[in-house]
Amino acid sequence: MGFKNLLLIPGVAMALYFSGIAYAGIAPEVKPSKNKNSSLKKMVSKKCLDKLMISDDGNMSLPPECNFSFSELYAHDQLFRDRVAKAFKASPFDGRFFDIESSAEISEPPGDNDDLWSVLLETVSREKDIQALVFAVPYYNELTVIIMDRGLGNKKCSYGVYGDTTKKINQSLDLAHLHILNYRGAFKGCKLVTKIPNLSGYDGLANQS
Repeated sequence: MGFKNLLLIPGVAMALYFSGIAYAGIAPEVKPSKNKNSSLKKMVSKKCLDKLMISDDGNMSLPPECNFSFSELYAHDQLFRDRVAKAFKASPFDGRFFDIESSAEISEPPGDNDDLWSVLLETVSREKDIQALVFAVPYYNELTVIIMDRGLGNKKCSYGVYGDTTKKINQSLDLAHLHILNYRGAFKGCKLVTKIPNLSGYDGLANQS
């Protein structure tokens, strides 16, 4: 039986079609975590902020009992998991193999609004060369995710921006946008696969002030 005849069999045709996209839109797996009190809002609570550690060069870091990783939050913070999973399911990216995590970064709010403390979390898949960056403003329940496939082998670099991307006033999207501006070299030539109002592709994001 020739290949063309095989395609006439519905099951075979469907299997061939879906084999190319079977691993797109898969959310990260929940990994076991002993720290069941992990939550974004705890990270920016007064108790944790009062213990902020500030280095000689002015960088701030949370104390260990407040510095939760991507996987800890994904395991125990329901809102965080729901929003991150939704981002991956809406994307063409595979979230199954994340195995490297950076310590959370916390940023003080602009002005005097203590509700605008923000958190940045990062996780990377060595196997797939995919990176996820989560920008969160916990007290406003804002969360924006950048997912980037840096292009292993013959694949081209691509990225998407997900989450709170349509609200006119959105601190988490502003932080994601600022990150792209600050690290524009990493995004240059990388195709944006999502539609963001008033933004299109790398140039649309990186050239805005």
